[in-house]
Amino acid sequence: MALSLLLLTGTIGAGFAAFADVDLCDFRIPTTDLTQLFLTVHYTYLDLPDTPSVDVSSGHVSFTYSRVRDESDRAVDVRSTNELSFDRLKLDRVLGDANLTSRYYLSDTMPLYAFGEVRADYGTTPGQSGLELRLGSGYGRLTDVTPLAKALRIQDALRESLVLASDLSDQALQEIGRLVGQEAEFSGIGELVSRIEAVIETEAAVTLNARSLLNIAEIIRSTDASQHCGWAAQLGLGYELLPRFGGARQFLMTLSTDLARPLRLDAQVEVHADYSRPLLTSGASAVSASVHYNRRLSDSTRLVAEYALQRVKQLDREPSVGQAIEIQLLFDLGRIDLTATASLTRGTGMSGWVESLVVAARVDLL
Repeated sequence: MALSLLLLTGTIGAGFAAFADVDLCDFRIPTTDLTQLFLTVHYTYLDLPDTPSVDVSSGHVSFTYSRVRDESDRAVDVRSTNELSFDRLKLDRVLGDANLTSRYYLSDTMPLYAFGEVRADYGTTPGQSGLELRLGSGYGRLTDVTPLAKALRIQDALRESLVLASDLSDQALQEIGRLVGQEAEFSGIGELVSRIEAVIETEAAVTLNARSLLNIAEIIRSTDASQHCGWAAQLGLGYELLPRFGGARQFLMTLSTDLARPLRLDAQVEVHADYSRPLLTSGASAVSASVHYNRRLSDSTRLVAEYALQRVKQLDREPSVGQAIEIQLLFDLGRIDLTATASLTRGTGMSGWVESLVVAARVDLL
């Protein structure tokens, strides 16, 4: 299992090629600061007049939170994936995990680091809950490539409006990305746009009109183009603060991997996997994994998909497994906002998948 997690990271990372003539993953800025939160709430209520009580009153809440802050010599990574189900306003089932990892890089030339981590797994099924403290070393780094992604979007917008006859050079795109990444250092968006304008006009021998400058400002201000890239794998020694493998607290062998890759300018995938087992005994282990995919299908449509898995094997017991799959389509149709969400959840002891399909619409009448 440990070897499989490492192979997964390397295989997926190698499978995502650069798009256009620029590899987003080669871009670097001094500080990466990324925060993401995805939240969905489903609730169904049905009370027929001919029945003595409420017929249906159930729902679930799911969310994924991540925060990555990476500087030249240190990084902090916070992550949480959760699924909570309710029945008749009472909590029915919980599945989730959360971890806080602090990394301290040992070299300026290669991403080798020492880390400390607090990790929690929790669930209503016996054996799913645990709390661990981990120490160890790892290799790899996640970095923010949003500025270069915005530079490429600026280029594409100018090409679509026929302002540019061909792509900008890699050097010009890198310079625009660097300027976007330093937005906080400018007095205002106008000064930043002027600097970018100078780079483009010098590179392409064109004159940008007011509409082009407005497009550049809109792309810089956009908040839905977040992209990050990289991977990290770490091996460590852990200790159970809240035992979940049965018996007394134990020392653990731990392995985890993280991967983030932009598939294209409007699509992002993230993978997280974790494995742990008692160091001195066999027959027990814990695995959790999540895959998150986010893609803008058009200016008014976005697709979000996520899969989460948690499996815990205690000593002399059958494995406890929980899974959740969710697919969400978000449509912005001007005066109408439409959301369609499909989900499947399943846990140990359940005879099949719990299916949910919710379509919601909001109409702006004024």
